[in-house]
Amino acid sequence: MDLRHLETFIKITELKSFSKAAEELFLTQPTVSKQIIDLENYFKIKLIDRTKRNVTLTRAGELLLNYAKDLVSLKKEMTDAIDAFKGLKTGSILVGASSIPGVYIIPQALNEFRQKHEGINIKLTISDSKEIIRSMEQGEIDIGFVGTKVENNKLNFKRFFDDTIIVIAPKGFPNSISLKDIKGYPIIIREPGSGTRNCFDSALKRLHIDIKENLNVVAELTDTEAIKEAVRYGLGMAYISKMAVENEIKKGYIKTLKVDGFGELKRTFFIITRKDKTLSPHAKALMDIIDSWRRNEKT
Repeated sequence: MDLRHLETFIKITELKSFSKAAEELFLTQPTVSKQIIDLENYFKIKLIDRTKRNVTLTRAGELLLNYAKDLVSLKKEMTDAIDAFKGLKTGSILVGASSIPGVYIIPQALNEFRQKHEGINIKLTISDSKEIIRSMEQGEIDIGFVGTKVENNKLNFKRFFDDTIIVIAPKGFPNSISLKDIKGYPIIIREPGSGTRNCFDSALKRLHIDIKENLNVVAELTDTEAIKEAVRYGLGMAYISKMAVENEIKKGYIKTLKVDGFGELKRTFFIITRKDKTLSPHAKALMDIIDSWRRNEKT
Protein backbone atom coordinates (compact mmCIF):
# COMPACT_ATOMS: atom_id res chain seq x y z
CA MET A 1 0.00 0.00 0.00
CA ASP A 2 1.32 3.43 -1.02
CA LEU A 3 0.87 6.28 1.46
CA ARG A 4 0.22 8.60 -1.47
CA HIS A 5 -2.97 6.65 -2.09
CA LEU A 6 -4.08 7.43 1.46
CA GLU A 7 -3.26 11.13 0.92
CA THR A 8 -5.47 11.09 -2.17
CA PHE A 9 -8.22 9.30 -0.25
CA ILE A 10 -8.10 11.98 2.49
CA LYS A 11 -8.19 14.81 -0.05
CA ILE A 12 -11.26 13.33 -1.78
CA THR A 13 -13.10 13.13 1.54
CA GLU A 14 -12.19 16.75 2.34
CA LEU A 15 -13.26 18.17 -1.03
CA LYS A 16 -16.11 15.70 -1.72
CA SER A 17 -14.89 15.48 -5.29
CA PHE A 18 -12.51 13.34 -7.36
CA SER A 19 -11.90 16.13 -9.88
CA LYS A 20 -11.14 18.79 -7.23
CA ALA A 21 -8.81 16.39 -5.42
CA ALA A 22 -7.00 15.68 -8.70
CA GLU A 23 -6.61 19.40 -9.34
CA GLU A 24 -5.23 20.17 -5.88
CA LEU A 25 -2.85 17.21 -5.93
CA PHE A 26 -1.68 17.99 -9.49
CA LEU A 27 -2.82 14.58 -10.70
CA THR A 28 -5.08 13.50 -13.53
CA GLN A 29 -8.58 12.36 -12.62
CA PRO A 30 -7.96 8.83 -13.99
CA THR A 31 -4.88 8.59 -11.73
CA VAL A 32 -6.96 9.59 -8.69
CA SER A 33 -9.66 7.07 -9.59
CA LYS A 34 -7.08 4.30 -10.05
CA GLN A 35 -5.49 5.05 -6.66
CA ILE A 36 -8.86 4.58 -4.96
CA ILE A 37 -9.47 1.38 -6.90
CA ASP A 38 -6.03 0.15 -5.81
CA LEU A 39 -6.89 0.94 -2.16
CA GLU A 40 -10.21 -0.91 -2.43
CA ASN A 41 -8.47 -3.88 -4.03
CA TYR A 42 -5.85 -3.87 -1.27
CA PHE A 43 -8.48 -3.94 1.50
CA LYS A 44 -10.91 -6.01 -0.60
CA ILE A 45 -13.82 -3.73 0.34
CA LYS A 46 -15.56 -0.68 -1.11
CA LEU A 47 -14.45 2.57 0.53
CA ILE A 48 -16.25 5.30 -1.42
CA ASP A 49 -19.74 5.51 -2.92
CA ARG A 50 -19.56 7.81 -5.92
CA THR A 51 -22.42 9.28 -7.96
CA LYS A 52 -22.52 12.11 -10.50
CA ARG A 53 -23.50 14.55 -7.76
CA ASN A 54 -21.99 13.23 -4.57
CA VAL A 55 -19.07 11.43 -2.95
CA THR A 56 -19.70 9.66 0.35
CA LEU A 57 -17.71 7.23 2.46
CA THR A 58 -18.89 3.71 3.18
CA ARG A 59 -18.68 2.49 6.79
CA ALA A 60 -15.33 0.90 5.90
CA GLY A 61 -14.19 4.20 4.39
CA GLU A 62 -15.11 6.06 7.57
CA LEU A 63 -13.06 3.58 9.59
CA LEU A 64 -10.08 3.91 7.26
CA LEU A 65 -10.17 7.73 7.27
CA ASN A 66 -9.05 8.11 10.89
CA TYR A 67 -6.19 5.65 10.47
CA ALA A 68 -5.19 7.28 7.17
CA LYS A 69 -4.96 10.71 8.81
CA ASP A 70 -2.83 9.30 11.64
CA LEU A 71 -0.47 7.59 9.19
CA VAL A 72 -0.10 10.66 6.97
CA SER A 73 0.45 12.86 10.03
CA LEU A 74 3.08 10.43 11.36
CA LYS A 75 4.80 10.43 7.97
CA LYS A 76 5.05 14.22 8.05
CA GLU A 77 6.31 14.19 11.64
CA MET A 78 9.00 11.72 10.62
CA THR A 79 9.98 13.80 7.58
CA ASP A 80 10.10 17.00 9.65
CA ALA A 81 12.38 15.30 12.20
CA ILE A 82 14.83 14.22 9.49
CA ASP A 83 14.68 17.69 7.89
CA ALA A 84 15.43 19.25 11.28
CA PHE A 85 18.44 16.95 11.64
CA LYS A 86 19.65 18.38 8.32
CA GLY A 87 19.34 21.91 9.71
CA LEU A 88 15.89 23.26 8.68
CA LYS A 89 17.00 23.47 5.07
CA THR A 90 14.13 21.53 3.50
CA GLY A 91 10.61 20.38 4.34
CA SER A 92 7.27 22.11 4.83
CA ILE A 93 5.14 23.80 7.46
CA LEU A 94 1.34 23.74 7.44
CA VAL A 95 -0.22 26.76 9.16
CA GLY A 96 -3.92 27.34 9.85
CA ALA A 97 -5.37 30.68 10.91
CA SER A 98 -8.72 32.35 11.37
CA SER A 99 -9.36 35.37 9.16
CA ILE A 100 -7.96 38.23 11.28
CA PRO A 101 -4.55 36.73 12.17
CA GLY A 102 -4.45 34.91 8.82
CA VAL A 103 -4.80 38.10 6.79
CA TYR A 104 -3.34 40.84 8.98
CA ILE A 105 -0.63 39.24 11.16
CA ILE A 106 0.63 35.81 10.12
CA PRO A 107 1.83 36.77 6.59
CA GLN A 108 4.41 39.10 8.18
CA ALA A 109 5.66 36.28 10.40
CA LEU A 110 5.79 33.89 7.45
CA ASN A 111 7.79 36.40 5.44
CA GLU A 112 10.36 36.64 8.24
CA PHE A 113 10.34 32.84 8.52
CA ARG A 114 10.93 32.50 4.78
CA GLN A 115 13.89 34.87 4.88
CA LYS A 116 15.54 32.73 7.55
CA HIS A 117 14.58 29.32 6.11
CA GLU A 118 14.40 29.65 2.33
CA GLY A 119 14.22 25.94 1.60
CA ILE A 120 11.07 25.29 3.63
CA ASN A 121 7.73 25.33 1.83
CA ILE A 122 4.91 27.22 3.60
CA LYS A 123 1.20 26.52 3.24
CA LEU A 124 -1.28 28.83 4.98
CA THR A 125 -4.94 27.85 5.26
CA ILE A 126 -7.42 30.55 6.32
CA SER A 127 -10.81 29.57 7.71
CA ASP A 128 -12.97 30.29 10.75
CA SER A 129 -11.76 29.40 14.24
CA LYS A 130 -13.99 26.32 14.49
CA GLU A 131 -12.52 24.82 11.31
CA ILE A 132 -8.91 25.60 12.30
CA ILE A 133 -9.46 23.90 15.67
CA ARG A 134 -10.89 20.86 13.85
CA SER A 135 -7.89 20.78 11.49
CA MET A 136 -5.50 20.84 14.44
CA GLU A 137 -7.40 18.02 16.18
CA GLN A 138 -7.12 15.92 13.00
CA GLY A 139 -3.39 16.61 12.62
CA GLU A 140 -3.90 18.42 9.30
CA ILE A 141 -1.83 21.47 10.33
CA ASP A 142 1.34 21.98 12.38
CA ILE A 143 0.31 25.15 14.17
CA GLY A 144 -2.88 27.22 14.33
CA PHE A 145 -4.00 30.74 15.22
CA VAL A 146 -7.60 31.29 16.31
CA GLY A 147 -9.83 33.94 17.84
CA THR A 148 -11.60 31.75 20.37
CA LYS A 149 -10.65 29.34 23.15
CA VAL A 150 -12.67 26.20 23.79
CA GLU A 151 -12.49 23.39 26.32
CA ASN A 152 -10.49 20.75 24.49
CA ASN A 153 -8.43 17.98 26.06
CA LYS A 154 -6.43 17.45 22.85
CA LEU A 155 -5.13 20.99 22.33
CA ASN A 156 -2.99 23.62 24.01
CA PHE A 157 -4.13 27.26 23.77
CA LYS A 158 -1.46 29.95 24.25
CA ARG A 159 -2.22 33.67 24.23
CA PHE A 160 -1.07 35.31 20.99
CA PHE A 161 -2.34 38.93 21.05
CA ASP A 162 -5.36 40.97 22.13
CA ASP A 163 -7.84 42.59 19.78
CA THR A 164 -10.73 45.07 19.96
CA ILE A 165 -14.10 44.53 18.26
CA ILE A 166 -15.79 47.72 17.05
CA VAL A 167 -19.02 48.54 15.23
CA ILE A 168 -18.63 50.15 11.81
CA ALA A 169 -21.24 51.78 9.59
CA PRO A 170 -21.67 53.51 6.22
CA LYS A 171 -20.93 57.24 6.10
CA GLY A 172 -24.65 58.09 6.11
CA PHE A 173 -25.28 56.52 9.51
CA PRO A 174 -25.32 58.59 12.71
CA ASN A 175 -22.17 58.67 14.84
CA SER A 176 -23.93 56.95 17.74
CA ILE A 177 -27.16 55.09 18.46
CA SER A 178 -28.75 53.78 21.63
CA LEU A 179 -28.88 50.09 22.43
CA LYS A 180 -32.69 50.12 22.52
CA ASP A 181 -32.81 51.54 18.98
CA ILE A 182 -30.36 49.05 17.48
CA LYS A 183 -33.12 47.00 15.83
CA GLY A 184 -33.98 49.98 13.63
CA TYR A 185 -30.68 49.66 11.77
CA PRO A 186 -29.61 46.87 9.39
CA ILE A 187 -26.70 44.79 10.63
CA ILE A 188 -24.30 42.34 8.98
CA ILE A 189 -23.09 39.42 11.10
CA ARG A 190 -20.35 36.80 10.82
CA GLU A 191 -21.05 33.09 10.42
CA PRO A 192 -21.35 30.72 13.41
CA GLY A 193 -17.92 29.32 14.28
CA SER A 194 -16.14 32.63 13.73
CA GLY A 195 -14.21 33.93 16.73
CA THR A 196 -15.56 37.43 16.02
CA ARG A 197 -19.10 36.05 16.04
CA ASN A 198 -18.49 34.20 19.31
CA CYS A 199 -17.25 37.40 20.95
CA PHE A 200 -20.26 39.37 19.69
CA ASP A 201 -22.72 36.65 20.73
CA SER A 202 -21.26 36.61 24.25
CA ALA A 203 -21.74 40.38 24.53
CA LEU A 204 -25.35 40.10 23.33
CA LYS A 205 -26.02 37.32 25.83
CA ARG A 206 -24.76 39.50 28.70
CA LEU A 207 -27.15 42.24 27.56
CA HIS A 208 -30.06 39.79 27.11
CA ILE A 209 -30.28 40.58 23.39
CA ASP A 210 -31.48 37.88 20.98
CA ILE A 211 -30.11 38.05 17.42
CA LYS A 212 -33.34 36.92 15.76
CA GLU A 213 -35.72 38.96 17.90
CA ASN A 214 -33.74 42.11 18.68
CA LEU A 215 -31.54 42.68 15.62
CA ASN A 216 -32.32 43.48 12.00
CA VAL A 217 -29.91 41.03 10.34
CA VAL A 218 -29.65 41.67 6.59
CA ALA A 219 -26.69 39.41 5.77
CA GLU A 220 -24.43 36.72 7.23
CA LEU A 221 -20.98 36.85 5.62
CA THR A 222 -17.91 34.64 6.07
CA ASP A 223 -15.25 37.03 4.79
CA THR A 224 -13.88 40.13 6.53
CA GLU A 225 -13.13 41.92 3.26
CA ALA A 226 -16.67 41.25 2.02
CA ILE A 227 -18.08 42.72 5.24
CA LYS A 228 -16.01 45.88 4.84
CA GLU A 229 -17.17 46.33 1.26
CA ALA A 230 -20.81 45.66 2.18
CA VAL A 231 -20.67 48.33 4.88
CA ARG A 232 -18.89 50.76 2.59
CA TYR A 233 -21.64 50.49 -0.01
CA GLY A 234 -24.44 50.94 2.50
CA LEU A 235 -25.78 47.44 3.20
CA GLY A 236 -25.69 48.03 6.95
CA MET A 237 -23.53 48.27 10.04
CA ALA A 238 -21.29 45.44 11.25
CA TYR A 239 -19.03 44.40 14.11
CA ILE A 240 -15.44 43.74 13.12
CA SER A 241 -11.83 43.69 14.31
CA LYS A 242 -10.46 47.21 14.71
CA MET A 243 -7.22 46.01 13.15
CA ALA A 244 -9.04 45.04 9.96
CA VAL A 245 -10.61 48.45 9.27
CA GLU A 246 -8.08 51.05 10.42
CA ASN A 247 -7.13 51.91 6.83
CA GLU A 248 -10.74 52.22 5.61
CA ILE A 249 -11.69 54.44 8.57
CA LYS A 250 -8.63 56.64 8.00
CA LYS A 251 -9.60 57.11 4.34
CA GLY A 252 -13.20 57.93 5.27
CA TYR A 253 -14.79 55.01 3.43
CA ILE A 254 -16.61 53.90 6.58
CA LYS A 255 -17.06 55.22 10.11
CA THR A 256 -16.95 53.93 13.66
CA LEU A 257 -20.41 53.71 15.21
CA LYS A 258 -20.81 54.04 18.96
CA VAL A 259 -23.63 51.96 20.43
CA ASP A 260 -24.46 53.46 23.82
CA GLY A 261 -24.66 50.76 26.46
CA PHE A 262 -22.76 48.19 24.43
CA GLY A 263 -19.30 48.97 25.74
CA GLU A 264 -15.93 48.04 24.27
CA LEU A 265 -15.41 44.42 23.25
CA LYS A 266 -12.00 42.87 23.85
CA ARG A 267 -10.89 39.42 22.80
CA THR A 268 -7.73 37.34 22.69
CA PHE A 269 -6.22 35.39 19.83
CA PHE A 270 -4.54 32.08 20.63
CA ILE A 271 -1.83 29.85 19.22
CA ILE A 272 -3.00 26.24 19.21
CA THR A 273 -0.93 23.05 19.17
CA ARG A 274 -1.57 19.37 19.88
CA LYS A 275 -0.95 18.15 23.45
CA ASP A 276 0.02 14.67 22.31
CA LYS A 277 2.43 15.76 19.59
CA THR A 278 5.86 17.31 19.86
CA LEU A 279 6.00 20.61 18.02
CA SER A 280 7.76 20.12 14.69
CA PRO A 281 11.10 21.92 14.28
CA HIS A 282 9.54 24.05 11.52
CA ALA A 283 6.62 25.08 13.74
CA LYS A 284 9.01 25.74 16.62
CA ALA A 285 11.06 28.05 14.39
CA LEU A 286 7.89 29.99 13.56
CA MET A 287 6.96 30.10 17.24
CA ASP A 288 10.40 31.56 18.03
CA ILE A 289 9.71 34.43 15.64
CA ILE A 290 6.32 35.12 17.20
CA ASP A 291 7.72 34.91 20.73
CA SER A 292 10.37 37.48 19.81
CA TRP A 293 7.59 39.83 18.68
CA ARG A 294 5.83 39.40 22.00
CA ARG A 295 9.00 40.09 23.96
CA ASN A 296 9.57 43.26 21.92
CA GLU A 297 6.01 44.42 22.68
CA LYS A 298 6.72 44.22 26.40
CA THR A 299 9.94 46.23 26.21
